[in-house]
Amino acid sequence: MKSNRMFGILAVLLEKEKVTAKELAAYFEVSTRTIHRDLLDLASAGFPVASSQGVGGGISLLPEFRYNKTALNRDDRSLILAAIQSFASLDDSAKVKTLLAKLRLSQDDQMLLENDIIIDFTSWNHNSTIIEKIKTIRLAIAGRFLLEMEYYSGRGYRRRTAEPYKLIFKEENWYLLAYCRYKDAFRLFKLNRMTDLKAIREHFVEREDYEIPALRSDFANEGGCLVKVKMDKSLEFLAVDFFDSKNITRDGDDLLVTFQTERTEWVISTFASFGDKAEILSPDSLRQEMKLFLSQAKKRYEI
Repeated sequence: MKSNRMFGILAVLLEKEKVTAKELAAYFEVSTRTIHRDLLDLASAGFPVASSQGVGGGISLLPEFRYNKTALNRDDRSLILAAIQSFASLDDSAKVKTLLAKLRLSQDDQMLLENDIIIDFTSWNHNSTIIEKIKTIRLAIAGRFLLEMEYYSGRGYRRRTAEPYKLIFKEENWYLLAYCRYKDAFRLFKLNRMTDLKAIREHFVEREDYEIPALRSDFANEGGCLVKVKMDKSLEFLAVDFFDSKNITRDGDDLLVTFQTERTEWVISTFASFGDKAEILSPDSLRQEMKLFLSQAKKRYEI
C-alpha cells in the first residue's frame, strides 16, 4: 500500500509543477503527517523532492528530473473505463458521458468494447433516495458546505449538523465520513438512516490529520465471540452469502457454521429470522439469549 502511494505521489509531482501536502493528503486519503513521511522516503530513494514555504510554496520535483512515461495501453484504458462506468449509475452528467466516450475511442481510432465488469450502485428499491442523497453530499463536499439531517441510531433519531468529508461504499451500503458537531468528533453516518438531508449555505474550514476509518462487518474471523451455528442445507445459499464457504462444513443434511463476532445482537436477530431451520450451538450464553428473544416475540402473538 505504501509503495503504491509513493508511486502515486511521484506521478502527481510529475504532472503538476507544485502541490501542497494538504492536497496530496486529501487525494490519497491519509494524514499530512503520512504524506511528509512518504516524501522523506522518496528523497531517501534518490528522487529530487523539493519543498518551499510561504505564499506560493509547496512540494515539487527539481526541474532537471526527467522520467520516461509510457502512454496508457489498451488494457490500462479498459480498466479505467470499467471504474468510470461503475460510477455512471450515480452520475449521469454530460461530463461523465463525454469522458466515457473519449475512453472508448482508443489511440488507434478503434472503439473499446464494453467492459466485462458492470457495477450498478442503484438500489433494488425503486423508492430509494440514496442517489439523491449522494448527489447532495457530493455537492456539499465539493463546496465545503455543512449538512443538516435527521439521523436514526440505536438511541433514536436526532437532528445533526455535520461537516462532510468522504463518501464510502462498503459491501452493500453507503456511508458518510463527517465531523459531527453534536458529538464533536468524526463519525460514520449510514446513508439509509438519513432523512430530511440538505446542504446549508454555511462553509466549514477543513480539518486536518484525520484518518479514513476501517469499516468492520457484523461478523469477522478475528476477535470477539466464537459462535457455532447449525443450519438446514436448504439455507446453504444464505450461509454462503453471509459467511463464505470457508466458514462452513457439512454434517449430513446440516451445515455447521463457525465465525467470530463482536455484535451478538446481530446473531440473535439474523438467526431468529431463519425459524426452525437454524440453531445456535454455542456459546451457551447466546443460546439462552435466543430463547429469551423468541419467548418474548411469541408473547406478541398470544391471544
